Amino acid sequence: MSLEQAISACFESAQGNRFIYVIPADFPAFKGHFPGNPLLPGVCQCGLCADALGRMLGRPMEIASISRSKFIAPIRPSQRILIVLTPRNDGQISAELQNAKNGTKFCQLIFSGRNR
Repeated sequence: MSLEQAISACFESAQGNRFIYVIPADFPAFKGHFPGNPLLPGVCQCGLCADALGRMLGRPMEIASISRSKFIAPIRPSQRILIVLTPRNDGQISAELQNAKNGTKFCQLIFSGRNR
């Protein structure tokens, strides 16, 4: 299974520009990042944003560039992640990843996407 397929399998629901994902404890990236203290790697967080953008636009997307990123808190196994995507006037997308339960911010990105 590719990383894109593993991420897509974590999708739970969407409403407008808001997307919920749940990353299970057996998600492949947790095995090596880090044993005994699993954290979702930043590249997977970016992958979640690309998947959400694709769902929002109705076609497969990937991240073309990231102009700003801020990783605030770790994402642990089985957490429900809310991703809010907001198109910007400059053509980029603002993404905020939050704990769906309590609103704690995990990550903020400003990126541009392209068709995959």
